[in-house]
Amino acid sequence: MKQKSGPGKAPAEQVLRDIRRQTRRQYSAEEKIRIVLEGLRGEENISELCRREGIAASMYYGWSKEFLEAGKRRLAGDTARAATSGEVTDLRRETAALKEVVADLTLENRLLKKKHERGWGGRGMRYPASEKAKIIQLVEQSHLPAKRTLDKLGIPRATFYRWYDRYRDGGVEALADHRSRPDRIWNRIPDDVRGQIIDLALELPELSPRELAVRFTDERKYFVSEASVYRLLKAHDLITSPAYVVIKAANEFKDKTTAINQLWQTDFTYLKITGWGWYYLSTVLDDFSRYIVAWRLGPTMCASDVTATLDQALAASGLDHITVAHRPRLLSDNGSSYVADDLARWLEHKGMQHVRGAPYHPQTQGKIERWHQTLKNRILLENCYLPHHLERRIGAFVEHYNHVRYHESIKNLTPADVYFGRAETILTERQRIKRETIANRRLQHQLQAA
Repeated sequence: MKQKSGPGKAPAEQVLRDIRRQTRRQYSAEEKIRIVLEGLRGEENISELCRREGIAASMYYGWSKEFLEAGKRRLAGDTARAATSGEVTDLRRETAALKEVVADLTLENRLLKKKHERGWGGRGMRYPASEKAKIIQLVEQSHLPAKRTLDKLGIPRATFYRWYDRYRDGGVEALADHRSRPDRIWNRIPDDVRGQIIDLALELPELSPRELAVRFTDERKYFVSEASVYRLLKAHDLITSPAYVVIKAANEFKDKTTAINQLWQTDFTYLKITGWGWYYLSTVLDDFSRYIVAWRLGPTMCASDVTATLDQALAASGLDHITVAHRPRLLSDNGSSYVADDLARWLEHKGMQHVRGAPYHPQTQGKIERWHQTLKNRILLENCYLPHHLERRIGAFVEHYNHVRYHESIKNLTPADVYFGRAETILTERQRIKRETIANRRLQHQLQAA
């Protein structure tokens, strides 16, 4: 006979509820306080916090209410009942710490919001007058010291107090930035000198601002800097793009020579003559001064052309009829004319050492490669139809390169100035002109100000 279940047996839902109640996690007071304080900081949503901690949102709000009520009762109990001095001191310390934490969290939330919305605290950031006023108001209303508030904002104290002084004197309008423009600039180039620079630029349009500045200083005995000439020409729309491609190189060479005729660089380059074909230019360049010691144009590119160019270089430098301790070393690439036995025997007879660069590494002969580029930028602008026409144009440019063109890598001197030992005298004279020019400008400024 089947028995019926008694009325006292609990249903399945009640059994599950009892199981959950018995296995539910019990939170200590310290854990509840930690969770409530994390919610008060506002670093994440309450729902996300409850989901992470495995509690219901209603439970969190209940704990938060109990936490605040307990704090109110504790604070009220400090004056309502008699307490020992130690208890009062501890309670006041806890209250001050709690207020500081709440103030710190509130300020941090506001700062984070301002930083995200307005981008405060960036390095070198400029603030409009309205933003400065808001920052001043925020610091004034903060319960934290001004230093801590400004550290959170990422604003230097000196900058803030400069704003604050202007704000107290003139209000929000005084916080606006004003560009400082002096009435007079003592080092300003006079108008008549500016006109002379413009005239020289129009007279010599092929010169760069650097070359114009050096040329003007040497010829007019009045110092002007390259930057000043560039700004002046740019203001008059006289800066033109070069008619060639400029190759960027390193600022200086790793292994430097210390005197002339220590190292000669040599190489071939090819130039086309209309109706005649390719002609080859062999050049010997002094490594220290960039001076073109000798050059030779011919239809072939063999060892005899190299030795002929070197004979011209020895004669031009005077080394063919004087006795020296060390002959110039020769630097070249690995072309067939430079690895030939005839050249090796000739160099051995002359007592000259030969150094060759690494294969496929033209940077080793960078100075003479740069000379080839400079030459072709000028020579190839027009076609030549006869070999002697090309020879005449190369000779004219070599003369200009050696004696007229200022070379930036040798302190804006010409290669001839360095090769013939005039460099120190010219640089000393330029320094004297610069000092006198600046002193004269300062004196004129003082006379006008008086």
